[in-house]
Amino acid sequence: MDVRLVQCSKAASSSGLPGLDWAVNPYRGCSHACAYCYAQDVTRFETGLPWGSVVEVKVNIVQRLRRELSRRCEGVYGVGTVTDPYQPLEARHELTRGCLSILKRSGARTSILTKSNLVLRDMDILSEWPDVEVGLSVGTVDERAAAVIEPGAPSPESRFETLRKLADSGISVYLMTAPIIPTISDAEPSLRRLVELADLSGVRRIMWDGWNPKPIAKKRLEVSVSNSGLMEPIDGTRRLGPDAVSVLRAECRSRGIDLIDAF
Repeated sequence: MDVRLVQCSKAASSSGLPGLDWAVNPYRGCSHACAYCYAQDVTRFETGLPWGSVVEVKVNIVQRLRRELSRRCEGVYGVGTVTDPYQPLEARHELTRGCLSILKRSGARTSILTKSNLVLRDMDILSEWPDVEVGLSVGTVDERAAAVIEPGAPSPESRFETLRKLADSGISVYLMTAPIIPTISDAEPSLRRLVELADLSGVRRIMWDGWNPKPIAKKRLEVSVSNSGLMEPIDGTRRLGPDAVSVLRAECRSRGIDLIDAF
């Protein structure tokens, strides 16, 4: 792992994502190394090294955020929009923890998205914070497939367990099921199982998104799948069909879970 300590010029940038006004990303790059990740396509974070092997640590982001929030804190702050704020380096650097402490103190509405159970470390901050929500991202319930396309991330089982612990503590949670990838995670049994596990974890809201292949991520995913020998080749022209969405809707409706199109 090539870890680079860098300075950022600002902590929060404008976000074009639905429901989010600001984006806070304590790291650039992500050691979860998800093959389908679109971050390189949208940020042009090119290092010449394999995706997931280089991470920039924004060592001054907490101080920057403190200054920015002293001037304004309106809108919703999304923590982890193009990187996982709880990737392994966070255990040492605690930049996400520092940012959350300031966001809570400032009364800022905050939405966190992660794949990691490290978020449980910050239960002391998240508890009794009415303006925060935590989303766990699970694209597939197939543990073998996840190990191929999300090689550095905690297992799907671990993520559902994290959701349950957060929900049991009274923290607002949601499941982000994205991307749903044709031939990998769009089969009816897999989608039914995903909703079932969400229900058992206390989730009452699921956001979903189909795979929208971008050039860098598409090539990376195709290579990962091909090298694994475990899955069918990816068809980059295929989009998520209406049948898959219908299954999700029906399962969520039967369990009283709100299903939201993420984008």
